[in-house]
Amino acid sequence: MWSAIKRWWQTHKARRKPWTEHRYIALDIETSGLDPTNDQILAIAWVEVSPPVIHYTTGRYYLIKHDKTDLKQSPVIHGLVKKDFIETSELCDVMKALAAALNNKILICHHIQLDWRFLKQAAKHCDIQLSPLALFDTLAFEASRLKRQQHHIQRGSLTLSACRSRYGLPEYDSHHAFSDAVGCAELMLAQGYKFAGSSKSSIF
Repeated sequence: MWSAIKRWWQTHKARRKPWTEHRYIALDIETSGLDPTNDQILAIAWVEVSPPVIHYTTGRYYLIKHDKTDLKQSPVIHGLVKKDFIETSELCDVMKALAAALNNKILICHHIQLDWRFLKQAAKHCDIQLSPLALFDTLAFEASRLKRQQHHIQRGSLTLSACRSRYGLPEYDSHHAFSDAVGCAELMLAQGYKFAGSSKSSIF
């Protein structure tokens, strides 16, 4: 029990550091649907961020091996087709790599509620513990900011592309896990520097 309390206190203190002193993992996944229990992770990508730098050499992109890959609407949504899955990685190997990458870092996603549910389901299947220092959702941050400023949130205004455009960030091809992970990293940095600046404040 004491060790659990000690870990909680260390994590609590670490989260209070200035946001620019944290390290982050920006991540995106592509799935065959929206249900982590019945749908599959098809692709996953991430990249490490140490504000103001995105460390592109740390970037990882994996197509996931399944006994039977069920693409469902993925050819339409993600552009993934059967021939893309000639070279794949075992899900549990990828989860092990992700667990190591997340150690003492904050996980960033755009709509983290969905991605985190899939990640937790995959980690449970592989008997692996994912323990990021904290979770940060660029979509939720933007939604909260717009509501505080009394903006009307229209349909489509919280997509990654739409959020990036409000910060003058370039448009990327969407629905590719790696470009979306990088796009999410750039958006987080833009949000952080615009609203927290280089001060010792936290955006969490």
